[in-house]
Parts: sequence; C-alpha cells; structure tokens
Amino acid sequence: MIGGETDYLKKFYDLLRDNLLREKNIKDKSILISFIETRSATRYRLLSNSTLSSSLIPNDILMELLSKKDIQVQGEIGSYAITAKGVWDHETSLGLMNEENLLSYINEKFFTGESSSLNARGNLDDREAVILFAMIAARAFSEKSTVDLKKNDLVKGKWQEVLDKSYDLLHRLEIVKKAKKEDFLGKTGGNEHIVSSIFRHNNYSVQKTRGIYSYKGNCEYFLDVYKNSELSLENLSYLFWKIFKGTISSDSVDTIIEFCKDISSKESIYLFDVKEHIFSMPMFDSMIKTSLLDSVLSKEKWAKVS
Repeated sequence: MIGGETDYLKKFYDLLRDNLLREKNIKDKSILISFIETRSATRYRLLSNSTLSSSLIPNDILMELLSKKDIQVQGEIGSYAITAKGVWDHETSLGLMNEENLLSYINEKFFTGESSSLNARGNLDDREAVILFAMIAARAFSEKSTVDLKKNDLVKGKWQEVLDKSYDLLHRLEIVKKAKKEDFLGKTGGNEHIVSSIFRHNNYSVQKTRGIYSYKGNCEYFLDVYKNSELSLENLSYLFWKIFKGTISSDSVDTIIEFCKDISSKESIYLFDVKEHIFSMPMFDSMIKTSLLDSVLSKEKWAKVS
C-alpha cells in the first residue's frame, strides 16, 4: 500500500480505535477481535462516530481505498468509515493480527463447544487452584466420592481443614501468590457455611478443566477421573499441570505426594462413605505419583491443549 493510502487508512483506524477505547478495553490489542465481542448496536454507534468526510480525503486515495474495500460509506453519502478488511490490512501491517491468530481466536470462541466467556478460560486463579488441589488430595474422584455439601457441619468443617492445608502447601510452593487465606476461607454473611459458599461461587472450574471438575447436582462436586473401573492417569496429569504448570522440583514432588497420602489416610473416613470410597487404597498412591510426574513430562502437550 502506497504512503498516502497507508496514512489515510491509519487515520480511519486510529479514529475508530480511540472511540473504542473510550467505551471499553481493546481485546488482544485488536479492533477486529474486540468488535466480535461488541454488541451490534454499539458497533454501529462506534462506526457512525468514526467517519471522515470525503472532502478531507484526496480523490485518488479515496477511490483506491474504496476499490480495495478498506473503507465504506457509513450513514450519509460522503461519510466514510473503515471496514473489517481495512482493520485487517492495518493490523496485519502492524503485526497485531495474522491468519493464525484470528483462526485460533475463532476456534476458541465458536468451535470448542465450551462457554464463550473469556473469564471462563485459561489459567486457574489462586482459589481455583486450592479447590482443585484439595479435591485431588482428598481424592474426590467419582460420583461415589464427592464433596457432598448436603452433609452436616462436621463434614464441611473437615473440608475446610483440607482447603486450609491445601492453601498452606500451595502458598509455600509459591503457586498461590495473591489470594489471602483469611479472604478465601473467612466467614460468610448469613448462615451459609464457608465451604458451601466457596464451592457455590467456583464458577469457571468446569470450563478451565475441560469438564473434569464436575457438579453432580444437589450440592455435590467431584473430579471426573474414574471411568470404567479405571483411574484416568491422563486426566489427573492434566489437572496437576493446571495447578503446577509442569514446574515442580524433585523435592516438591515428594512433598506433594506425601501431602496427598496424609490427607487421604487421615480424612477419608470423615469426608466419604467408606463403603463406597475406594481411592484411599495404597494402589492409588502410586497412580497419583505417576500422574504428577507425567504432568511435568507432558507439560508441552498440556500447554497446547489448555
């Protein structure tokens, strides 16, 4: 694109960008991505407020931009605004956008079969990491071994202890860095137990774990890692990667495994129906260790999957 056209396309682009910034943040620094997530009425208003008059544009440049479909009439004849192609052309020239980035975004938003909310994606926050780790440590691994919040306050108190200890370990390992324990595990208003509140407000873990974190209904939560009488080492490896991102020292591996053994051996009798809960058996200790080690070996694969 010759200099004059580039300069005028930039004017159109900057005008729309500045108006967009007055209303909302720009997602991934891209107007193109941001517009996909903007309501149609807002898009129309932004474009209508981001026009340049034909009298301000040399005719040869105007005709060239029109022929390339980089601008279009917006509202009254003689008023022009940038098009999607114009935004694409300018953002690709700036290195803000390319075909791979755009297709990746479209695939994530429309082709994954998951929630389109961007808050429901990506890394676990500190609270989510603690909840997930507590469930792994206690081994809430099936619909028969759930975090059952219909049970009495004694059981909920035990879950609170497991969450408390899980927080302490993850904080010591510098996995939890922002959430303060007193905020996370403090008292709630009213009569609701803090553990019930924690799980009820844990809104995005289903999406962030690709459905492994599961809500059975009736105030029961579990990790869907046991199917057809087998523990899925792959699913468990993925969950460990979500928490630790594959960066675990050998000393930390031993610490994590011992912690999980200790929680299971001491707390299972309080948390689950022992007639139904099979995961405290020693054979599962080695499976959990295998999955933890695999989360390190498979970190490149999980980074691409997540």
